[in-house]
Amino acid sequence: MNSATTSRGGTGGFLAGIVGLVITGAFVVWQLAAQGHAAFNTTSLGLMWGLPIVTYDFLLMSSAGLGIVAALGTVFGLPAFRPLARRAVWLALALLVGAGAALFFELGSPLRALWAIPLNFQVASPLFWKVIGVVVYAICLILLASGWVAKGADAKPSSGVSVVALVAAVFVIFTGSLLFATLSMRPFWFSGEVPVMFLVESVLAGLAFALLFTHLAGTPDEATRAAVSGPLPRLVALLIAIQLAFVLGRMVVGLAANLDGMQVWQTIVASPAFWIQIAFLAVALWLTSSPGMRASGSMQVAALLLLLIALFLGKYEFVIGGQLVPLFKGSWAHGLIQYSPSTTEWALLAMAGFLAYAVYAFGAARFRLGGAA
Repeated sequence: MNSATTSRGGTGGFLAGIVGLVITGAFVVWQLAAQGHAAFNTTSLGLMWGLPIVTYDFLLMSSAGLGIVAALGTVFGLPAFRPLARRAVWLALALLVGAGAALFFELGSPLRALWAIPLNFQVASPLFWKVIGVVVYAICLILLASGWVAKGADAKPSSGVSVVALVAAVFVIFTGSLLFATLSMRPFWFSGEVPVMFLVESVLAGLAFALLFTHLAGTPDEATRAAVSGPLPRLVALLIAIQLAFVLGRMVVGLAANLDGMQVWQTIVASPAFWIQIAFLAVALWLTSSPGMRASGSMQVAALLLLLIALFLGKYEFVIGGQLVPLFKGSWAHGLIQYSPSTTEWALLAMAGFLAYAVYAFGAARFRLGGAA
């Protein structure tokens, strides 16, 4: 695939992303202007984080995972990751923009949050440190994008910025996981394995995004072709196996537990979405571990798409499932809290996706995203 073809494809993708962004964004703004936060199906009974937070967390953690994938090429110099580094940096920035948009529209007072969270100095809260980490990470991505990705093929990434970006990405994943893992009143979340699970999910999602868009853009050089058909799919298969172990292990422990708050697992395993997640992970594992399937670009695209859908379903199950048991049973709510995303919430998910894709497509049209770091 030559550069002219790549540019035309990127331009077409950018226009498609802008059109989708305008349509979905206009609907979200209209609904929020007319109904306010009531446009979301979250409640005051204890389920306050709905699909917009799932969208935000999935995109943010995937962006951090892409930052780690890029660093494996730029910081550690691993040959298999170097052809993906430029694309991973730009994708990380695109997903971070989409995540910020999802959170911005979910918050009741987004402008106030910009200064209130960092300036309240609540240093005991993981949220305070997460915001600091996201700000540092965003600055590093902007510096790498402007000082390296946007320049010619001979440009080299700043080693100092790359190292700080790596540290910030890991820090964002760690503090993001602690927002859930330290909440002892939510036994579904309160667990020491959650930070490790978040790290595996984030790296797996980041690698899946990088490989997917590399396949879609074409693989013009031998080093990239060797990476996307050899060691990287095998690494994806290994991480999928670990992810499956996490999901199934949590399920077994959850079903066996008699701790109040863990009864939500009965509802989760009865949901078709949970078993779709398991099935998609299993199929993706087969497609990425089979030598014959790894040689097929179309099969790898299918595997990566199934994998990303499964990871999003897992994020939804984790964030929503942890809130289904009301904290004040009998006083505020009887039984489990019922939740299904509203049309506005689905539109916000689409809007964040279109925005992230438009940012990525702009870079694909303007810059050289492939090739060695």
